[in-house]
Amino acid sequence: MPAVKGGSYGGVSASGRQEERRRRLLAAGLQVMGTEGLAAATVRAICREAGLSSRFFYESFPGVEELAVALFDQIFTQATETVLAAVAEAPPDLGERNRIAIKTFVRELTDDPRVARFTLMESLGSEALARRRLAMVRTITETMLQRKQAPGADRKTGSYREVAATVVVGGLIELLVAWMHGMTDSDLPHLVQDYVQLCNEVAQTTGSSLPAGRPEARPS
Repeated sequence: MPAVKGGSYGGVSASGRQEERRRRLLAAGLQVMGTEGLAAATVRAICREAGLSSRFFYESFPGVEELAVALFDQIFTQATETVLAAVAEAPPDLGERNRIAIKTFVRELTDDPRVARFTLMESLGSEALARRRLAMVRTITETMLQRKQAPGADRKTGSYREVAATVVVGGLIELLVAWMHGMTDSDLPHLVQDYVQLCNEVAQTTGSSLPAGRPEARPS
C-alpha cells in the first residue's frame, strides 16, 4: 500500500482524489440519467455505477438534484467552449460563422444519446434543470443582444431585437426536443440546415448573431 504523507496517497493529494471521485459521480450520473431517466437516478444507483460508497457521494453533492444541475452546467460549459473554439477558426463571413456555431452546438448536444436525452428530455421533468435551461437560453440571448447591429441591417428597436433573439435561441432547443420525440418530418441535418437559414435571415434583419465571445454565466 502506498504511503500516505500530508494527505497524499500514491502521489495524489486529498483534494485531487476528491475531484476524481466527483468526476466519476458526474459520469455515473450521465450514464444513469441518460439511459434510465431521472426517476432511476437515486444515490444508490449512481454510486453503484461509479463504484463508490454513498459517503463519497455526499462529500461532493447534497443530493441527486444538485448533481444533475452540476452535470447540466458541465455539458453546457463544454458545449460553449467547443463552439467558441470552432468559431475562432471560422472565416469572417457572418453566415458561415453562424452555420459553424449552430452545427457545433447541436453536435455537442446530440452526438451522445445520453447527453441528448438528459439535456433535451429529462430536464423537462425537473424544476431545477428547467431553471438552468432557461438561464442557458437567456445567457445566449443576452450575448446576442450585446453585439452591435451589423452595417446595412435594418434598424430595429431594442424590444424587437430581444424578441427575435429569444425566439431564435429558445426555438433551437424546442426544435431539438421535438426531434428527440420524433415529432418532426425532417431528419436532424435538414432541420439544422433550415434553422441556420432562419438565423442568417434574422441576423440580416436585426443585426444580431450567435455569440463570437464567451457568454457570461448567470446565477441559478
